[in-house]
Amino acid sequence: MNAFEFARKLEKINPDVIRKIAIESVHENDGIVIQDAISSNDEGLTFAGNKISDYPPFKDWEESGQFHGNLKFQNENDIEFISWGAGAEAIVETFPLKDTIAPTAKILSNEAKNDIKKSFIQKIKALWQAN
Repeated sequence: MNAFEFARKLEKINPDVIRKIAIESVHENDGIVIQDAISSNDEGLTFAGNKISDYPPFKDWEESGQFHGNLKFQNENDIEFISWGAGAEAIVETFPLKDTIAPTAKILSNEAKNDIKKSFIQKIKALWQAN
């Protein structure tokens, strides 16, 4: 492969493509990501890794089991969470958006991060080889 061909291949891996692949990689591992988010809440942390107890009257997010029972990704195009019910409404009304909207790397287990990274690398390699 010459420099021109290499540059053409590289141009196809732009920020939009990288974002799309990253989201796909998270969704491919949605079970462990959602479980890690719930576990972090059980440990007193929001999805952004902040302390739940800093926002009275909440000590945790288990006060309403429906919040976790209904937790899922909003759609396939992003990693935003959605939940519903009285517990979810109270949480969304009380906490800043950054604490409730999506999981951050701070709260993910090493296993989840490694699974996402592996998926991401495989997708990038496949894209590179296809072009």
